[in-house]
Amino acid sequence: MKYKNTFITIEQELFDRLEQTIEEHNLHLGGDDENKLKMDKAAFLIDHIRYRQLLKKDKLVHGYVRLHSAYLNIYLEKDLKKYKDFLKREGFIKTIPYNKENNKSIGYKISFYDKSGYKDIQKKKFMVYEFIDFDYEKHLNKNIEKLAENERRKKSADRSTRHLTKWLNSNNIQIDWEAAFKWINSNKKLKDSQKESYAHAVNRIRFKNWYYVRSTKDNRLHSNLTNLPSELRKFLSHKSQKLVSLDIKSSQPFMLAGVFNLLIKSKDKLELLKEKLKCKDVKDKLTTVMNSIILNSKTIINFKAYINLICKEDIYNHIAGNLSPNFIKTIESKTNKDTYEDMVYNQAKGYAVETPFKDIRTYCKILTLEYMYSSIESAKKPLKEIKRIYPTAVNNFIHDFKYCKELKVPIRGKGKRNKRQKLVIDASKKLFAKFLQQLEAGIILDTITKELSVSYPTMFMATIHDSITVPKEYEEIVKDFLKRRLFEIFGIESEIKSEDWQKKNKIKNRGL
Repeated sequence: MKYKNTFITIEQELFDRLEQTIEEHNLHLGGDDENKLKMDKAAFLIDHIRYRQLLKKDKLVHGYVRLHSAYLNIYLEKDLKKYKDFLKREGFIKTIPYNKENNKSIGYKISFYDKSGYKDIQKKKFMVYEFIDFDYEKHLNKNIEKLAENERRKKSADRSTRHLTKWLNSNNIQIDWEAAFKWINSNKKLKDSQKESYAHAVNRIRFKNWYYVRSTKDNRLHSNLTNLPSELRKFLSHKSQKLVSLDIKSSQPFMLAGVFNLLIKSKDKLELLKEKLKCKDVKDKLTTVMNSIILNSKTIINFKAYINLICKEDIYNHIAGNLSPNFIKTIESKTNKDTYEDMVYNQAKGYAVETPFKDIRTYCKILTLEYMYSSIESAKKPLKEIKRIYPTAVNNFIHDFKYCKELKVPIRGKGKRNKRQKLVIDASKKLFAKFLQQLEAGIILDTITKELSVSYPTMFMATIHDSITVPKEYEEIVKDFLKRRLFEIFGIESEIKSEDWQKKNKIKNRGL
């Protein structure tokens, strides 16, 4: 399948309004007037904003996506300011300013529907935009490919995961877009901006615009499927076959428990497993941490206690049951009985925000992940609670993975940290997250799914990070294979959860 960088779908009403507004703007301008606008560039900028909003849905700031002006100026042939000002003035987009302190680019979002009012997705007509200027479309294709390296990254993904990428196309994955639009419209929990974003994700698949890349940071396979909101997966199928996804319960904590088991029983196996890590800095850090561990009886007891938590209990319920009563009082909601709320780090905003939780287990799940990825200098009370509950040797392993000598330099005062030292500390803090993500990718993408593709070459298969999606008829086969291979790799038992997408869809549709 040839990848088209400049694929655009646009809502008919927005297209008509944009076309009319540009015609009115150009009405009294000569053919070579520098103030004259091109429909191609305006349509591209609107679509690019919406597309990046979808890709970075977890990093939006109040709905705005931050985009590099340098790249936009290349795409728009140094006309960014002209088109940005025009689209803002006419109510098509809104922006937030460049954040100098944190070096964050200008933020953009589509605001057309703020003015025209939201309409049912089902009643909207979408069209595939055809470029008027062939030379400009060639310019976009050339520069988007050059800057984003989409084709190169797709080829890289094909080389390592062809057994998965071969299924990522419209011949193998279909979406019931009409049912999806109906669900989007009836969902009162979604904001209008979310409904537009969800519809855009549906249209990417509906109009056969597929992409996939293998990330260099987490080594995961990112595609239309991973960026499709999870609620919309139930509308997907493979040639009318029902799909089911299989997930490892507490996937990353399970992987960590597996590493501890190999540290105790087979360092040779752990050395082999280390080769599945993509980045040298992660490999080197794991080697350093492994070599620093003294396997005395206390350390072994601690590691086994954590393994037992993962394999025989529910780690999040265990943490919830061991939170101190005084701490629980601080997170109990003052307005909703039997619910909880706390300041939790929001990746999109870059700081902690008050976040509600329907139950304490859900809160503890978020808290556990935050502890794994937080700075070792954090003095937050919730993280101290987790540290108190976790076995000491586990805390030490996580601490040592994030540690770097630059942490010895004081944060404030005389001789405080310089910019380079801060960057080193930030990079070191992220190594533990990269370690777990890359280990997970190496096992799921490069080992288990590859082996499954050899045993069952005609079986449709896709991944959404740690989960494997297959036709319903293969559910038990793949579940058994997954459990067996994870035991062979780590030496500990896993629990595999199944989610029947279409069954979930039928249950929810009863309430529409």
